[in-house]
Amino acid sequence: MATKVSIPALIQALGGKENLAQATHCATRLRVTTRDKSKIDEAALKAIPGVLGVVNNGTQTQIIIGAEVNNVYKDFIAQAGVDEEAPIDENLDLKDELKNKKGKLLTRFFETVAAIFNPIVPALAGCGFLSALICIFMALGFDSSAPTFKTIIAISMAIFTFLPFLLAASAAKVFKMNMFVAMTICAGMMSSTWSGLIAAGVSSYSFLGIPFRVINYSSSVLPVVFAVLVASYIERFLDKIIPGALKIILVPALTILIATPVTLITVGPLTYWLGEELAIGVNWLFENGGVFSGIVYGGIYSSMVLLGIHHGMVPVLPQMLTAQGFNYVSPTSGAANIGQAGAAFGVWIKSHDKNQKANALSACIAACTGITEPVVYGVTVPLGKPFLFAGIGGAVGGGFAAALHLKSFAMGGPSFLSFGMFTGGENPFLNCALVMAGFVIAFIVAAVLTVLFWNPDEKKKA
Repeated sequence: MATKVSIPALIQALGGKENLAQATHCATRLRVTTRDKSKIDEAALKAIPGVLGVVNNGTQTQIIIGAEVNNVYKDFIAQAGVDEEAPIDENLDLKDELKNKKGKLLTRFFETVAAIFNPIVPALAGCGFLSALICIFMALGFDSSAPTFKTIIAISMAIFTFLPFLLAASAAKVFKMNMFVAMTICAGMMSSTWSGLIAAGVSSYSFLGIPFRVINYSSSVLPVVFAVLVASYIERFLDKIIPGALKIILVPALTILIATPVTLITVGPLTYWLGEELAIGVNWLFENGGVFSGIVYGGIYSSMVLLGIHHGMVPVLPQMLTAQGFNYVSPTSGAANIGQAGAAFGVWIKSHDKNQKANALSACIAACTGITEPVVYGVTVPLGKPFLFAGIGGAVGGGFAAALHLKSFAMGGPSFLSFGMFTGGENPFLNCALVMAGFVIAFIVAAVLTVLFWNPDEKKKA
């Protein structure tokens, strides 16, 4: 597939084919490892149309491309003759910098959360989009009792009902245990036995005389993740002590037999309660914090994304949606994303460089549709002040959303394009219109501040 970036020019600026050892990519950057870095012509790399910037990190040269990086990478490896490798995390470099003695444990936690949830985000976003469409059609007066409509509702809600299975599979990869054993433990947690007991009014059961709370784990998030974590240690321990010939039967059997009751008795109820309290806590902050909560969250959200700690909110959003049907977070984080778009628009207006103007406009459009990596890594962060102004725009827009208690009724990346996820509640179209107004406010504030206070010549001084 033809791209806007000249692949032969990239290869030449990197010292030729013989100098290329390895290549991979993340969401916005082509990452190349060369045999001799002295042969790289960095000025020539930066001059190539479509290249937004160059970052040198150890032995790796990172070429910032933006949203088109996947196509550029495919053409690059085909012409350069290097092996294809799996994409890596955009935040990898920042996370490496954070790994000091004080921050290592916290950073590892956020990395683990990201590794578990990122693979299932497309499924969540897809069903979230279907849920948003359902909200729109219901608001327009469509008959929700019609068989076709009910079928679509069932499809859109399937991921939330069976979310623990997806999490079990993903967590098994992260914690390095047998995926099917992990999913079997999840099946034990979600057995119809428990829902039947709950329907019969039974709230407590027992195993070997030990009582435990009967819970319906459908749509839950934390219990299955911690269940798989515990099971992974049990599986590894059993694998060490059981003789080779018996491993294939006894290791999975004993892992399931031990891990499932342990989860039902201790890990499950504790983490289920924790998930409920987290959702309640976030709700309380937005319901009682008023404008202040939106200003703080909208203002710092983009910085949270840079550090990777926004992943800490990922388990909370599905929990809030399944528990109460909405969340207060997405309108605020969406304002932060659109603030980035506004700052890029300001760069487009103010810049004198044709390439920079083109890249800023392209990134702005992408951010308005929910894709923020190009604008953050290719425009606002490298330029400095525009990133700050984007944060201020996000704070103002977020404060507006929080003051009016605006809500999201589906999962997905908040943007102008995903307006359907904000359609719901007592006044579905009013809620959606006000969320869009908050986005517009964030965009305008960030754009105006960038035009007024950003100096295009500052980049040359950096």
